[in-house]
Amino acid sequence: GGTKTKVTVIDQQQNVIFVGESGPSSIDTVTNQETFFAIQKALKPFYEKHLDPIFTSVFAGIGGIVFDNDSKQVEKLLKDLKGVTNQTTVIAKNDMENALYSGNCFNGGMTLICGTGMVAFGKDSTGNEHKCGGWSYKEGDAGSGYALGFDAIHYVIRAFDGRYEIDDFAKEIAKQISMTKPTDIMDVMDRYYDQRTKIAQLAPIVTKYANLNNPYAKHIVDHATNELSLAVKGVYEHLKLKNKTLVVVGSLGNAQGYFKDQLHQKIKTIDQSIQIISPTIDPSLAAAMMAYHQIQKKG
Repeated sequence: GGTKTKVTVIDQQQNVIFVGESGPSSIDTVTNQETFFAIQKALKPFYEKHLDPIFTSVFAGIGGIVFDNDSKQVEKLLKDLKGVTNQTTVIAKNDMENALYSGNCFNGGMTLICGTGMVAFGKDSTGNEHKCGGWSYKEGDAGSGYALGFDAIHYVIRAFDGRYEIDDFAKEIAKQISMTKPTDIMDVMDRYYDQRTKIAQLAPIVTKYANLNNPYAKHIVDHATNELSLAVKGVYEHLKLKNKTLVVVGSLGNAQGYFKDQLHQKIKTIDQSIQIISPTIDPSLAAAMMAYHQIQKKG
């Protein structure tokens, strides 16, 4: 995703033999080369212990993949990884795929990824699938950590030029972005423009002050959770779901307190029978299991 990359390696018996992490790899956050280096860095300790590995199958769930050409570009990168041969099955999809399977929803269901970015996605038992959101931060990623951070910057600008009071919420955001006076906004926007991850790092401050009943922080959260529930509704209404499980993945989507409470309440208004859960399988392990299933399909 836009904040970190996690790689899990399993053997033919589906035993976990390695887990590694590194920085962001979402293709709408970093360059393709940086995506490759993030995956390679996460695997570095594995390579140090396994000098001549061979991967039978690789599945990558990468943020920012929208079109078939995006998948092909990432698959091309993965083929340059040590251990990937001409016989290796290599598949790259949006990270919403392994997010869905992280809830053990192998026969349909829905997922909502809400971290740095956001996307709602679902599949039904007939194989139909639908997504809402996840069109990149340039579209706005409504309800995401990025969106909360951007709204927080907008709020602090208004506080510093006198449209709102400079309360503790405004002071903490201002400190984080190094803003001391209204004219600093020009420098702030130059530094933060196109910096998706940096902007998203402001989201925990928003949820913190929403939990403290700050009206401006709550207003930002209300808008975000409205957008997220709207995305879930769009997925729900386009599928014939037998399994009405919704897997919520991401630090923001599972943030305790006002944000999570509002999100769950609004999703339940779509259908009270929707079961909202957190991942039961680590999304990275789910990706490895998907890689395993791909070679099982081939026999």
